[in-house]
Amino acid sequence: MTDREKAGKLSKLLADAEKQVRRCDELNPWGGVETRGAFLKACSAGADLIAKLYRIDPDIIGKSRRLKALSQLDLDAGAPGRKRKRPAIGRENVKQRAQTWGRILEVTTDPSTGSEQHLAGAAKFAASLAEGKKKWAKDQEYRAMFKACSEKLAGCLLYDILDVLADYDPEEYPHLRLQVLGSYLKELRVEFLWDACARGPCRRDTIPAQCRFETLPDNLRGQLAVLHGEDQHKFTFCADPGQEYECLTNNTGIRNYRALLDNIWDSTTGKLHSYPEDGSAVWAIVGHERVQNLEAYASLIARLLRGLSRSAEHSECARAIKAIITTGRGRWSKRTHMKWSYLNDLDKLIDELDV
Repeated sequence: MTDREKAGKLSKLLADAEKQVRRCDELNPWGGVETRGAFLKACSAGADLIAKLYRIDPDIIGKSRRLKALSQLDLDAGAPGRKRKRPAIGRENVKQRAQTWGRILEVTTDPSTGSEQHLAGAAKFAASLAEGKKKWAKDQEYRAMFKACSEKLAGCLLYDILDVLADYDPEEYPHLRLQVLGSYLKELRVEFLWDACARGPCRRDTIPAQCRFETLPDNLRGQLAVLHGEDQHKFTFCADPGQEYECLTNNTGIRNYRALLDNIWDSTTGKLHSYPEDGSAVWAIVGHERVQNLEAYASLIARLLRGLSRSAEHSECARAIKAIITTGRGRWSKRTHMKWSYLNDLDKLIDELDV
């Protein structure tokens, strides 16, 4: 396989890796049996992703300190040097692929990081997803651990693929470099949404149904602050007289959280949909670690831009990326409020890169 052929295959695989990250992020451990299919899909798609990675470039696995443990597995579907047969359709094949993802989780999670990160028995749990629904109600805590470890492994796969693709010459492979930049911008967007505190005007009737504040009278108005912590978001409503009310909502994925915020404030203006005169919401970055996380992504993106900026065909796109990164760094490093439209502007730029 030539370098150009390998780059093309890895480019398609990068899109699959991004989908796998989203699948794992959106798993709902607290849901009913109707969410079982999403867990099974994450297992099956994850096993297929790793099998493809083996076939395209087994060295990626060998170079990764996080995925070297995969060499312990005898993966019939994706081991180097083996021809992969078209999988048979049926429950047994689904069960096998689910079990493969579970085995991969077991060998790639580190038990020294704490019991919540170690997933002994993951293969058995994953395979049981294809068998029936009886145990679903009993495994909520295990599902939460499974989601956390699946998210971590999917992220590892994504970053390892990005590391390889970032080494390709941007002048020879400009579209590939744009794809890599787009993927890192998506990760920056997720990091920003998790790390930034949303603060803005709110009234009782503008709070989504899933964020219940039963004690609030309908005519009450004030400020709503949204803080991310562990597996939940904390919504704190500060009434004008100084009273404070809190509500926790389960974190069922970045898309769900984003939709929830958009239900409260207009994504462009930050104003309440029904009460635009009440003012605008803003983003606030607090905490040294959160600033460091965002700065790390910004520095990496700025470094990857250098080679692309020399291309006349792509210089305008490079300037647009640099502008939005510079805007962010100028605000979060100083811990000053950012306009609510920043995230919307980032969305638009990512959409343009995906075209």
